Amino acid sequence: MKFFTRLFSSRRDANPTTTFERERLGRTMPGQTAALAATRLGVLVG
Repeated sequence: MKFFTRLFSSRRDANPTTTFERERLGRTMPGQTAALAATRLGVLVG
């Protein structure tokens, strides 16, 4: 997950609620976080 953290590290002006939700998802469902990041980048997750 460090890769995704570094990839999106420039997004510091995000909504605090979104930031907390993203952190919670990272702790509870790491695969979901990766799928959301892949969707944002346009990668097909199968």
